[in-house]
Amino acid sequence: DISDRGNITYVNALTLIAIFILLIACFNFVNLATSKSVQRAKEVGVRKTIGAGRKQLVLQFIGETVFLALISMIMAVAATYMLLPSLNHFTEKHIDFPFLTDPAIAFVIISIAVVVGVLAGFYPALVLSSFKPINVLKGNMVVDTASGRIPWLRHGLVVIQFSLSVLLIISAIVVIGQVNYLHNKDLGFRKEQIMFFPMKGEALTENYESFKNELLTYPDVVTVSVGYGFPGDMFGDGMMTVKEKPELGPIRATQLMVDEDYIKTLGLTLMAGRDFSKEKKTDESAWIINETAVRELGLGSTPEQAIGKTLSWPTWRKSDSLKTGMVIGVVKDFHFKSLHEKVEPAVLQIYPQAYSKIAVKVKGANLEKTIAGIKSLWTKFSPDYPIEYSFLDESFTKMYKAEDKLKTLILLFTVVTIFVACLGLLGLAAYSAERRRKEIGIRKVLGASVNGVVILLSKDFVRLVLVGLVIASPIAWYFMSEWLQEYSYRIPMTPGFIVLPFIISILIAWITIGHSAIRAALANPIRSLKE
Repeated sequence: DISDRGNITYVNALTLIAIFILLIACFNFVNLATSKSVQRAKEVGVRKTIGAGRKQLVLQFIGETVFLALISMIMAVAATYMLLPSLNHFTEKHIDFPFLTDPAIAFVIISIAVVVGVLAGFYPALVLSSFKPINVLKGNMVVDTASGRIPWLRHGLVVIQFSLSVLLIISAIVVIGQVNYLHNKDLGFRKEQIMFFPMKGEALTENYESFKNELLTYPDVVTVSVGYGFPGDMFGDGMMTVKEKPELGPIRATQLMVDEDYIKTLGLTLMAGRDFSKEKKTDESAWIINETAVRELGLGSTPEQAIGKTLSWPTWRKSDSLKTGMVIGVVKDFHFKSLHEKVEPAVLQIYPQAYSKIAVKVKGANLEKTIAGIKSLWTKFSPDYPIEYSFLDESFTKMYKAEDKLKTLILLFTVVTIFVACLGLLGLAAYSAERRRKEIGIRKVLGASVNGVVILLSKDFVRLVLVGLVIASPIAWYFMSEWLQEYSYRIPMTPGFIVLPFIISILIAWITIGHSAIRAALANPIRSLKE
């Protein structure tokens, strides 16, 4: 499920999120630069009066933005070098960042910084350079940009910012829900406290029964099983036919070579028939199958109807000969592979020649002592090979390592995205409150309450956040539904994935805007009217 090369889908997703964050930062700059452009109006007026043309002013302001972008790039490169060891530890990979040693990489990164600076600074530069010097110097310039041509852009950028933020919030909630589902879903067997390890050495391979019997004398060892095909491990497969239904043709099924204690050790549920027994020599040619095999082999509508049916299977390592035997039991479906895949037809059979691993069900009361005892016994039977053991629950946890890392990263990126978006919203809210100080003063003199003023200042921004939610919700719903299709077993997409982000977004918006709105509402109206 997880290769050393990584998952290109996750790489693309995280790259897209990084682009989202960069866009939000650019939108913040455009919004704040245009909102505060009035503060540089006199500078523009003076420069135009002494002969500066619009093109010269545009180039100057874009140059300032590019300079800021390059300074930010230097800080980002330094932060990358500082955080790279932690990133390598987290991803369990060796990632290099050859900015200082590879001119091509350096050129690309510097070019990105320059392009971002130009794009982010272009519109604010046009706004600043468009001011008429006569109006500016006479003080006749319209300073409230909320009534000019800027609002549609500013509001549009706020909507896009929160659309991206809501998109990430919904994605994060879905990813967290699915990852938790993967770890907590009932697999159909008990994976806790099952230690397993490969058999190594001729002495152990030939005397595994003695090794098994000695293990069972340990007080904290519950059961021991040997076999080939434990959950999460490698499996064989083959084409199985039903003697009573030759018209069905061969059906591909997973082959599990087990002993008489396999079902007991894993805690599988026997739905019909019986388990393998050492007392019955005929069990070496018998089968126990799962519920999916019953359905796909057409053995009946209930597990009981499959008992007694005759199945044929190519013998292990000899595909040209068939092993024929009778179904003696049916176990409840269990997930022997990851939840990316559906439960396949599975056939359990006694086949000592294929045994390659040992599974030990232990008690947790004195686990370290039990493991030490098992190691000591291993040395007795296989002194030339070190024991390489693991636990079944850990093996299944590793199956979803990529999803766990994705959950952590998307949470981190979502928090960063919300933080950056809120910084922009906070700046705009503070600017809006500042520009409307006299209006607020008049309203308070006429009897407006603090709550009324707060609502007045907040409603426009909250409305923009709601528009962002409406835009982002169907997009997030579609893409996360597509992502969930990668799993045969997944959580359902429900309205809760929209309602929760709705609540989170509104709360974040209110908290962000609230500080500036409350501060403006509590200000002395007399002072505001005098200024």
